[in-house]
Amino acid sequence: MAAFNRFRLFHWLLAGFFVAVYLSGEDAELLHIWLGYGLVALLLLRLLIAPLRLRGFPRLLPPRTPAHKPSPDTVGKWLTFGTLVSCALASLIGFGMVENGDVLAALPGVSPELFGAAGDIDFVAWLGDAEEVHEFFANLALWLIGLHIGHVLLFRRQSVWPMLRGLPKPGAGAAPNQPSLMAPSASDESVRVEVCGRVEEGGDACSFELRVPAEQRERFAARPGQFLILKVPCAEPPLLRCYSLSRPVLGDEPLRITVKRVAAGRASNWLHEQLQPGASLDVLPPAGSFSPARLDGDLLLIGAGSGITPLMAILQAALAQGHARICLFYANRDADSVIFAEELAGLQQRYGQRLQVRYWFDQSQGVPGADAIAGQVSDWREADCFICGPQPFMDGARQALLGLQVAEQRIHLERFAAQPDNHNAAATPPDASRLWVSLNGRRHALDVRRGEVLLDAMEQIGLQPPNACRTGVCAACKCRVVSGSVTMRSNQALSEPQIRQGWALACQAEPSSAELQVEY
Repeated sequence: MAAFNRFRLFHWLLAGFFVAVYLSGEDAELLHIWLGYGLVALLLLRLLIAPLRLRGFPRLLPPRTPAHKPSPDTVGKWLTFGTLVSCALASLIGFGMVENGDVLAALPGVSPELFGAAGDIDFVAWLGDAEEVHEFFANLALWLIGLHIGHVLLFRRQSVWPMLRGLPKPGAGAAPNQPSLMAPSASDESVRVEVCGRVEEGGDACSFELRVPAEQRERFAARPGQFLILKVPCAEPPLLRCYSLSRPVLGDEPLRITVKRVAAGRASNWLHEQLQPGASLDVLPPAGSFSPARLDGDLLLIGAGSGITPLMAILQAALAQGHARICLFYANRDADSVIFAEELAGLQQRYGQRLQVRYWFDQSQGVPGADAIAGQVSDWREADCFICGPQPFMDGARQALLGLQVAEQRIHLERFAAQPDNHNAAATPPDASRLWVSLNGRRHALDVRRGEVLLDAMEQIGLQPPNACRTGVCAACKCRVVSGSVTMRSNQALSEPQIRQGWALACQAEPSSAELQVEY
């Protein structure tokens, strides 16, 4: 990524000088020509780099998105692309309009006859009035530059100064004004990690590589399918968000999470727009139970959209460390929405005998219901099944597998998005409940008001029960209800058997009985 940023900075500086000299008039014509040579050379180099798919160099073309719903980021990318194309065409046409042999003869040892005069190069003759065409593309580039500046000031002004300053040196931590999280408190289990890589993926997603301090590597030895909880400093206090690890944790390699931009998501948009290599984040160690007990059995992975992220880590770990067969059913809006498309294609080529990938595109095939999913995976009913995606999709996939007589204990779901409150209107809880809680070997008594969750009530009297996401996703705050009863606003972490055993999420549980006893 650092190599690309240096290349991009040099490219834009050269383009800026090129435009400035063009506006200065004929007095700087020779300098204008030389800058045009440099700009054409850089554009050709970028075209040569594109098919090599070097690490850190994004796709040359912006991703296609529905015309009726373009994101600000996509508009900015198309403005950039249009500006570069306009500058390239203006430079190439100008190259055919001047006597290049006479210009290059200024170099030591170069003869005017080496390149010839412009009159000997007829590749612009078909344009008719080449000067007029050259002026059109030059002026178009100026307009696009103006629109791009306006776009940056409207949508990305917070990132302008960090972009101009460049990236901080690796290992130096976040530079001044570089967004980072506040230092964790003594009682905080979070660890500060360095962002050491950033890769733009398909489907409006972005992967971030996180380097964990050597002394903390053991705590971050994750199982495939687990997630990290990030403290995202886009609010005060920072927002806690769960993001799945999208590749297995191997040795000293950086951890990788993949974040899909959500239209109104404060955390995802901040990460996409602000987080760059060299910054630091506070994260909690890996958590979650969405992981195979073994990697040598057949696996059926069913995902939709960004639900591919934990499945990708499971898939890669099973291919590298096991010998079983794997089927991935992956649903998206269209082909351009697929995350990890190139990575999956490479894995298919390498493990063709063991890996099957079955894509489903809503735009051409319709939204997949239970029957459609069952038709796609009916030959994998003996495999262990892992499902991740939007709630309606997961409900349909689970229904499809149960209809295929797949045992429920072999169906695993990962819920990664917050659900709306789901209060039980039929039950009327008391105005206040007496809570007895056993925490760290001590017993405490307190009152919990109607509509208040257990975690908030405990924190108000100074207790510090374990917690992380506070959205019912990570299960870090789970406790066992010994007596009494609770209702949960949202549950995306506990299975039905766990709930029957008395487990509850303190960040979502409200008392529904006059007296309640829980233990950690």
